[in-house]
Amino acid sequence: MSMNLEALRRGSRALMALASVLVAQMMLMFVAPTAQAQSRFIPVAGVTTFEQEFIASTGRSRRVLYVRPVAAPVGRVPAMMVLHYGGGDPEEMANLIQVGQLVRDTGIWAIVPESSGRSWNHDPRRQGRNDADDVDLLTRIIDNAVGAYPIESTRVYMMGFSSGGFMAQRYACDRPERIAALAYVSATLLDSLADACGSNLPTATIAIHGTADNRVSYDDRVGLASAADTARFHATRNGCLGAPLRTSLPDIDRDGTTVVLDSWTVCSSARPVRFYTINGGGHTWPGNDYQAGLLGRTTQDIDATRLIWDFVRLYTR
Repeated sequence: MSMNLEALRRGSRALMALASVLVAQMMLMFVAPTAQAQSRFIPVAGVTTFEQEFIASTGRSRRVLYVRPVAAPVGRVPAMMVLHYGGGDPEEMANLIQVGQLVRDTGIWAIVPESSGRSWNHDPRRQGRNDADDVDLLTRIIDNAVGAYPIESTRVYMMGFSSGGFMAQRYACDRPERIAALAYVSATLLDSLADACGSNLPTATIAIHGTADNRVSYDDRVGLASAADTARFHATRNGCLGAPLRTSLPDIDRDGTTVVLDSWTVCSSARPVRFYTINGGGHTWPGNDYQAGLLGRTTQDIDATRLIWDFVRLYTR
C-alpha cells in the first residue's frame, strides 16, 4: 500500500511539473506573437522614422527610434523624449501615445529609446557593474540629438509611462538641467529616489494617475509614495506654496471615469506642477484605447499626449 501511495505521489509531482512546462510554453506562444505584431510603428502621413544604436554602460547595444516630420524644419525644433513602459519597446510606446500624430500636428521630433531587457534602471540603489546606467545613456542620446539634428537644446522634454515614468523622474532628479519639463503617467516615487534627489533645480511637472491602477498603486506602498504625495514632492522641490487648487473636469465621455486636477501655480520657481487623478482609471494611457480592457478603464475625458504637450511646450531650460 505504501509503495503504491509513493508511486502515486511521484506520478502527481511529474504531472505537475509537466503542467508547469506546458503552461509556460502556452504563455510564450501567446506573448511572443502579440509582442511581434505590435513592435511595428503604425505609419502616419507626413511623418517618417529612422533608428540609431547606442552602446550602454553594460556594453549592450540599445535602439533609439526617431519620429520626425517629412518636411525639413525651419530652424531648430523642440523634441519630446518618450520612455516606454516595462515590457514594451519604442514602437509599442509610440503607437500607444499616438506620437506620430503629435509630430505631424506640431512639427516637433520624438525620441523614443529602448530600455535594457524592456525595463528601466530607475532605482538609484541599483548602480552596480551589471546594472545599466540609464541616466548616462539618456544624456548621451540628448547630446547626440542636439549635436546631429535640428533639435533646440533648451526645449527637450521628457515623458514616461509606468517604468518609463519612474525613469523620467529619476532623470529629472539627476540631470534636471538637460530637460525643460517632466511628464509621467502611472508612476510614483521610490523612497530611495526621494532620498537621493539632491538637485534643487526646479522642473515644471505634469502627472497623471488612475485610482484603479492595479500595476502601480495610486495609494502608498512599502518603498513607494502615493501618487498624490509624489506630486506634492515635485511641488515642494519647485517652491510651490500651500495646497493645490482642485478642479473637477467635465465628464465628457461617460465611460465610468472622472478627472480631477490639482494645480500648484504659486511657485517661487515659476515652474508649476499639475496632477490629474483619473477616478476609476486603470493602468492605461488616457485618451487612447490601444490597450482597451487589458489593464482597466481608459478615460476619454482627456487626451494625455496632447495635454502633456500643451503643458510642457510653455517651458525652456
